Amino acid sequence: MPRFWDTTAGTIRIGGTDVRDMSPADLYRQVSFVFQEPHLLRTSVRDNIRLGRPDADDAAVERAARAAHIHDRITALPRGYDSVVGEDAMLSGGESQRLSVARALLADAPVLVLDEATSFADPESEAAVQRALSALAAGRTLLVIAHRLATVRDADHLVVLDGGRITEQGTHAELLALDGRYARLWALQQKGAAR
Repeated sequence: MPRFWDTTAGTIRIGGTDVRDMSPADLYRQVSFVFQEPHLLRTSVRDNIRLGRPDADDAAVERAARAAHIHDRITALPRGYDSVVGEDAMLSGGESQRLSVARALLADAPVLVLDEATSFADPESEAAVQRALSALAAGRTLLVIAHRLATVRDADHLVVLDGGRITEQGTHAELLALDGRYARLWALQQKGAAR
């Protein structure tokens, strides 16, 4: 969907338009991302959030930070929103992810891609990251890439990939009933969580 690679068969459409026919600017107005490893620039926290919508005013930036459950942490920094990432804004993995969520909230795109968005969250931040992602998901189409199946169990439709090919698809309950790869992975993860 983000066109890091193009499909070799079939098409990906947003609003009926093949993503290959969209300019990058149009595509990124339609799709926002929260990646496994947040990419923050060595600039102010405010400008890192504002990457989602460069013309946003300070009030919009703060609303996005509040919705992402990162505002209080930002205001505790030496220079608040003017603190520079990597200088006087040293953020944990989960805090960096919440900053990335704030950026995606500010972009307000109708399609959201979450690529292992909670994988680097420290235990203290994971619940806050999940709350922030819930706020971000409202009213949007989500494409969630995850290895932790508990993260996606409530999705409307799950697709299991193996070696780049779709091997199973359906709801959580349907995939458990198939007793295939998804069911085996689910059982392994539940067993590991019980330890």
